[in-house]
Amino acid sequence: MRQNLYLFSNSVLRRKNNTLYLEAYEESAPKHEADIDDDEIDAVLLGEKEREKGIKKKYVPAENVEAVYTFGEIRFTTQFLGALSTYFIPLHTFNYYGNYLGSFFPKSEINSGNIILAQAEKYYDKDKRLYIAKKFVNSAAENALSNLKYYYYRGGNLKEEIEIINGLITSIDNVMSVGSLMGIEGNIKNVYYGCWKKIFKQEVDFDKRVRNPPDNMINSLISFGNMMMYSACLNEIYRTGLNASIGYLHSPGDNRLPLSYDIAEIFKPVITDKVIFRVVNLELIRENDFERKGKYMNMNEKAKRKFIDEFEERMKTTFRHPELKRNVSYRTAVRLECYNLINYLKENKPYTAFKYDV
Repeated sequence: MRQNLYLFSNSVLRRKNNTLYLEAYEESAPKHEADIDDDEIDAVLLGEKEREKGIKKKYVPAENVEAVYTFGEIRFTTQFLGALSTYFIPLHTFNYYGNYLGSFFPKSEINSGNIILAQAEKYYDKDKRLYIAKKFVNSAAENALSNLKYYYYRGGNLKEEIEIINGLITSIDNVMSVGSLMGIEGNIKNVYYGCWKKIFKQEVDFDKRVRNPPDNMINSLISFGNMMMYSACLNEIYRTGLNASIGYLHSPGDNRLPLSYDIAEIFKPVITDKVIFRVVNLELIRENDFERKGKYMNMNEKAKRKFIDEFEERMKTTFRHPELKRNVSYRTAVRLECYNLINYLKENKPYTAFKYDV
C-alpha cells in the first residue's frame, strides 16, 4: 500500500533510477541543482564539509509513495519532479510554521475535461451550487454534532450546545444564498468550538477559534490539523479528476483551491478534531511542545511529528460506511466522497455527503 512521505529535515531531493533519493542535512545550505556539475551529479550531491556533519541518505521506491510533504528547506532536481510525474505523486510544501505554501501536481492520469466542464456548469447554476453547498454544511454540522453526542453520552455537559446546533441545522434548508449559508455555518462553528473546553480533560487556554495567527495550543493544533486535512483532500481530488479550483461553498474568489476546503469541511470533525481530542486528552502533545513567536503559537517538530503519526493512524482506521454497508478506511471515504460528487456533477444522481454515526 502506498504511503505518504513526510520530510522535516532540510533536504535535497532527486531521482535515482526508480527511487526517490533523499539527502538530509542539518546546518549548512545544500547545493542548488544549478551548482552541481554534470560530471558530479551521480556521485556528489553535497560538499565534503556538509557530509562530515552527518548527512543522512534515504532511498524510497517511488511506487510506494502516495504523496510527499515537506516542512524544511528543500531543493530538488527536475529529475525528481519527473519521478513524481511518472508515478503520479503530488508534492505539498509547508513553511516553518506549518502553513501551506503550495503543491506540485503531475499531469493527471484521468482525462478530466468532462468533469471540469460539469463542475463549472454546476457552479454557474445558482440553485445547483446552493444545493451542493447545503450538503457540505449539513454534513459538516451533523459530523460535529456526532462528536458532541459521543462525549454527551459519556457524561459531558453538552445538552445545550447539541440543542442549539440541531436548531441551526434545521434552518439550513430555508437558506436562499451561499452567503447566508456561510453565516449559519459560522454560527454552528462558534457553538461547536465554544464547548471544546468541556471535552478536554485538563484546563486549556481556548475560548474561540483564532486563525491568523493561532494564539494558543488548541488553535495551533486546529490550524495544523486543518492544513493536513486540506492536503489529504487535495490528493483525492487530484486522483479522481476533479479540479480543486472550483468549489461551491468556498468560491474561487475566496480561496485558490476551494474544493479542497469544501470536502475537508465534511471530514474535519471525524478526522482532524478526533485527533486533537486524542492528543490533548492523552497528553501526547503538551503546552511545552509549543513556542510563541510574537502573536504566533508554533508547534515544535516533535509535536508535528506526533500529530502526523496520529493523523495517519486515523486515516488508516476502518469503519462501517453507512451507505456501502462495509468497512472502509477514512482515506478511502474521502476518495469515495469525491466520486459521489462526480456522480452528481456528471449524471445528476442525488448527492448525499458523508455523515458519521456515533
